[in-house]
Amino acid sequence: MLVHDVVIIGGGLAGLRCADVLSAAGVDVVVLEGRDRVGGRVFSHHFGDGQTCERGAEFVDSNHAEVLALAARLGLTLTQRSADLDPGETLLDAGGRAVPLSMHASIGPDVAIWDQAILGLADDVDNDRGTLADLMHSLDLSVLARLVIGRHIRTEYMLPPEEIGQCFAGRMTRLQGAGRRECHRIVGGNDQLATRLAAGLGERVRLGTVVQSIDVDAGEVSLATGEIVRGETIVAAVPLPVLSRLWDTMPLELGAVGYGIGGKISVQFDRRIWQDYGRNGTVLTERAWGHLWETTDDQGGDRGVLTNLLSSHDGAAFAALPEAPDRIVVEIDRIFPGAKGLAGERVHTDWTNDPMTLGAYSCFGPGQLAAAEPVMRARHGRLLLAGEHTDDFSGFMEGALRSGVRVASTITA
Repeated sequence: MLVHDVVIIGGGLAGLRCADVLSAAGVDVVVLEGRDRVGGRVFSHHFGDGQTCERGAEFVDSNHAEVLALAARLGLTLTQRSADLDPGETLLDAGGRAVPLSMHASIGPDVAIWDQAILGLADDVDNDRGTLADLMHSLDLSVLARLVIGRHIRTEYMLPPEEIGQCFAGRMTRLQGAGRRECHRIVGGNDQLATRLAAGLGERVRLGTVVQSIDVDAGEVSLATGEIVRGETIVAAVPLPVLSRLWDTMPLELGAVGYGIGGKISVQFDRRIWQDYGRNGTVLTERAWGHLWETTDDQGGDRGVLTNLLSSHDGAAFAALPEAPDRIVVEIDRIFPGAKGLAGERVHTDWTNDPMTLGAYSCFGPGQLAAAEPVMRARHGRLLLAGEHTDDFSGFMEGALRSGVRVASTITA
């Protein structure tokens, strides 16, 4: 039996950053990662010509202090971009026709009403009963505005408005204030955050090491090989749906936390044909494939990559189809005729059915924050929890990194 001061389950950003801090403090730590790579839901794809796309987490906000500091420390370069989209270049696909948002006069004013309403939501976890669907129904919004707002909600949270708590949504909206959202990508891929952290940890990271179960009282981690690893402290830095399979007495408050579902499909085209039509590549649709944008808007080269986010229940069902990438190309060709002949490599990721994730990221429904937050940040025998779901910046790389630092600080205090 191997014995360490700290055993970390999960080699994503939370687990690696936790190990990084502990190692620097002289703590004997090991990271157990079931995959043959580090990074978890931070997973970059590198095309042959040097362009990249993100199969998971993609953007960095200007207030993501941990991400920005770590990128600087690791010598990584960030792009500078704007999340503001020209409504004349952005398309709404409804009723079988894709036309610019600017052609729908009611959408802009109604979206402004929605933005004010969601910013006004109280951060009161003890009185958290309403959903975003309730808020939408209380406002006098046009049908098309509801379509656009509903699509943005599904893109942001990976679940429909009926399953998202108002308290959680209000909190997340305030964290992503005007001018802060999606300002950066990491040049060369976000996965460099993970791979460079892992390189610094060396043999402390064990890849291909699948955990079977956790005994939180004995501090023992049983592996699929039959080996047992013991630690004075265990850190579970895996998504809650995965943790529920490892920890048979996991509290019900954690099992009840909502998780977004879906995946991504990215397609590289020989040239950026959407620009021929005066468009930026962003399409919001009423169809199951949901939301399309250009991932290479801050990358050079003649080729371009469109990324399709498949979110919520209909998107997750679409993402599970083996033929989904080819069907997306057909949809893109419908909107930008000629695209099919230029389509090259397809990159298909289904996070819902990946046994190492079982979902996209946490999304708290009504009442779930108040019930789960104190449980997620407590010690359970020898077990502590890390991961984006345990932090205010849930769903972001920032939350994962912050949680790793928090848990490491708890251990070394």
